Amino acid sequence: MNKQPNIFNQAFHYTQALSHWIKEDRPVRSEADIKQILETYCKPCEAYEKGGCRSCGCRVNLATTAPFNKIAMATEKCPLGKWGGDEK
Repeated sequence: MNKQPNIFNQAFHYTQALSHWIKEDRPVRSEADIKQILETYCKPCEAYEKGGCRSCGCRVNLATTAPFNKIAMATEKCPLGKWGGDEK
């Protein structure tokens, strides 16, 4: 697995994700959906490390506060195509 993106790329992608999420009126996933995605897709993934994704550099965890957890933002999806894209 590749190393995590550098801090500048992480900031750029996070800003884009946050902007898109805000423009879409801040939709969030349910606590159950967050847990299911984290346990089914993120934790078993080779890119998962200590509460984050090395592929995109985002935090992925059980937090329901969307700006602190990519999974919670219903507008977001996995950069490896493992989850997301169809929920809102």
